[in-house]
Amino acid sequence: MTNNHDGGASGSPDGAGPALTGISVAVVAVSTTRSGTAGSARTRPPWVAMEDYAALIRERTPMRALCLPVTTSEPQILTERGPVILTELDVLTAAVAVAAATITTLRRRSVPPRAGRVASWAPLLAPVLIASGVGDLSSWHERDAEAFPLRRLMEHNDVLVDLSGCAPDGAAPGRTVTVPAYGFAYGALVLPGLLAALCGHGVRTLTVEVVAACVRALALITPADQMLPFADDRLLVSAVARHVSRALGHPVPYRDHHR
Repeated sequence: MTNNHDGGASGSPDGAGPALTGISVAVVAVSTTRSGTAGSARTRPPWVAMEDYAALIRERTPMRALCLPVTTSEPQILTERGPVILTELDVLTAAVAVAAATITTLRRRSVPPRAGRVASWAPLLAPVLIASGVGDLSSWHERDAEAFPLRRLMEHNDVLVDLSGCAPDGAAPGRTVTVPAYGFAYGALVLPGLLAALCGHGVRTLTVEVVAACVRALALITPADQMLPFADDRLLVSAVARHVSRALGHPVPYRDHHR
């Protein structure tokens, strides 16, 4: 969970250079007092993820990242303190959406883009996929397997987005997008540029338009033979920041940042 908690200078109109000094970002690892949460097998300890995201922000942006481990039974208390909260699921949604759109494009089909998705714990995914040009979405859950096998669903869909890791092997060979066991691998593609565009502008909610802007940025710099851009692509941070800033109607914060 990432929370930019103090303001700073906005970018210059021409986006000529870094303009994010003075902005601090808190990277919060929340460990609830409850145990046995669903999907826990697919995630790392929250403290490890917190430190990885903090290091990423420091390395890829001019922002200061602070680690704040918190143990609470009510994580929503943190989200009420704003001004903007980004969860790991938010940045994963942006990366997974562009993965699905890229695979659909690479299928070289002569039909309008269609996509299937599994599970529904990413509330922004469906509208983001639609905003990214996917024309039709189907939903499937494990409880549907007996009455409507997943293989039957994929007879009428081009891409399967398996968010929960429950799709059986062979359901959609060569057409399945999965989420990595550790979300950082995908989240790292989006977070630095997204924060660069959001920080210092008083943005309080992450909209479909903002996430779709991340999708467009990643799609534009993804090599034709890849599903997603490389994490060390020097254009990655600035491309995401530029597209998100334009979607918000804000000046572009900066072009490139290297250390």
